[in-house]
Amino acid sequence: MSGPVEYTRGERIALIALGVVGVVVLNSVIVYCAIFHWNLVVEAHTNPVSAVFIAEAFLLMCFWAYFLRKWGVGRLGWGWFIVLSLVGSMAFAIPVVLLWPKKKQGQDGDPAASRAP
Repeated sequence: MSGPVEYTRGERIALIALGVVGVVVLNSVIVYCAIFHWNLVVEAHTNPVSAVFIAEAFLLMCFWAYFLRKWGVGRLGWGWFIVLSLVGSMAFAIPVVLLWPKKKQGQDGDPAASRAP
């Protein structure tokens, strides 16, 4: 992909809604179970079917971390994507990475970019 990606108002609203659902709804279930029903978390990790889904989620998280950075659609690095995914969920991390504000011209640390023509 070349150049910055621009999102329509509707796309931005959809991405924000996805992020809110990811961090508030999906993540709250995990936090609730971790605090009040730890046995369910342990059972999920010992169940072969849920273990496959968990492994797939980690593989996809690594895939998206690499390719979002490679395609240049977000300003945050792959490490931030991993942290946001683990803390909030991928449904939270993807919108944050895509909507994170870009640096203004001349603020990228390149002295040549900040010079006046």
